[in-house]
Amino acid sequence: MPELEPETRPVFSLLDEAWASREGVCAAIQLESGACYTWGGLRLASAKVAGLLRSLGVKPGSQVLFASQNRVEALAALIGIWRAGAIATLVDPLTISEDLYYQLEGRGVEVGVVSQQFYEREHSTMAKAGLKEVLVVDGQPREGEVKVHTMGEAMRENEVYGDDVEGTSRSVIMYYAGIAGRTMQVYHTHAALSTTVKALGVSMKLDFRPVSLVVAPMTHVLGLQVSTLTPLYLGGAVVMMQRWDEVTALKAIKAYGISYIAGAPTMHDSLVEAARRLGAPPGVRLGLSGGAPLRPETQDGFHSVFGAPLVQFYGMTESWVLTYQPTSVWEVKGTVGAPIAGVDVKVVNPDNPSEERGQGEVGELLAKAPWLMEAYEDPEDTKRAFFDGWLRTGDLMSFDERGLFYFRGVRKRMIKYKAYPIFPRDLEEVLRRHPAVEQAYVYGEKDPSVGERPVAKVVLRPGSSVTEKELLDFVNSRVAFYKKLHRVYIVDKIEA
Repeated sequence: MPELEPETRPVFSLLDEAWASREGVCAAIQLESGACYTWGGLRLASAKVAGLLRSLGVKPGSQVLFASQNRVEALAALIGIWRAGAIATLVDPLTISEDLYYQLEGRGVEVGVVSQQFYEREHSTMAKAGLKEVLVVDGQPREGEVKVHTMGEAMRENEVYGDDVEGTSRSVIMYYAGIAGRTMQVYHTHAALSTTVKALGVSMKLDFRPVSLVVAPMTHVLGLQVSTLTPLYLGGAVVMMQRWDEVTALKAIKAYGISYIAGAPTMHDSLVEAARRLGAPPGVRLGLSGGAPLRPETQDGFHSVFGAPLVQFYGMTESWVLTYQPTSVWEVKGTVGAPIAGVDVKVVNPDNPSEERGQGEVGELLAKAPWLMEAYEDPEDTKRAFFDGWLRTGDLMSFDERGLFYFRGVRKRMIKYKAYPIFPRDLEEVLRRHPAVEQAYVYGEKDPSVGERPVAKVVLRPGSSVTEKELLDFVNSRVAFYKKLHRVYIVDKIEA
């Protein structure tokens, strides 16, 4: 991989430079309406949002909730959070009720940037968690327990371009601490975000300006780094899609000249099936898959219908992207590729990380990169996540004679449902809040169509009576759709 000079500036400065001579070119398009923001328009709107946030009392280092479906206004507002010197606390827009409260409570978040859909569903939870005001990127002004501001209001504010924002300050807080195995805040700096975007862009070696279909939410590595920021850094455009539909995606490829599509394997499965049924429009140059293992049939099917490679990448919340499968070896099945520029990795004995393993041997992947997380919110979990300066990924890998890596399993407790990470510990805590539950153990049951489905074994308190359906309803009314339990087994004893 090429040499990489780490960045010291915020990602918005990186993008401002990349687009300096093309500010009038369309950079972000709303798929559903065709509305376009040029980079100049995005830059101005983001500076106006930064001005609004400052007027609401947001200071450098303040946490600002960001929870929105994929909208061009949301992208402008996210960049605005960074220009204001604030930290974007990224919460999946599908997060609901107690799950949301847990992520916000006690963290001093008083201002948010959200979509209308999220606001309508969760305004009471946001108020309970301490939020006082929100910018609803696609909403109308209203009074209530959480005061609503609009993009129209923001556009009347003074601009704040963020010239004083330091690269060493925090830019993003993400959740889903996979290594620790629980939902917890993960801290990243501005310089780290800029460097990882640059590293992926350099490593892909694209010979075209990507027009990216953004399907995954910008609250995840796949949506933010892979689908949005890296294509923009490369001078390409992003087409924001609020809800996945494979037929709509095929129409969008033709209408907007989409050439770059990143998503989970299940998304690619449905896209390939629709293309076989309806015909594939020309123009797609590259597909990227992450979040779960990619089936060889999907990889071959994508190439057969679009005439373009579908390759895998690997990363996590704590590390951003670490490996990428070069298009020159796209036909190699099962590989997550090689380390991207700036990354060092090694495979070690999981029980003794000072002992390295060789070619073909399975072990835990350890990684170093200039953009690894700064920390978890829990210092003890931070210490456990590193060994002698190396990040312990908790994933089992092997590598071949070409330096290509292959995913072989996990050491950490995690379920992958449609590429969404689910931590059993989180669901166990919800179950144990039920007065009839004494013990709970959550695990994944294999299902080729989705990866794994979360199920639970439960031991009841003596004298208690509750049905499996009642326990399912108790949990599933409190968590996002992808975290919902599919079965509960009431047992006398738990043997994990």
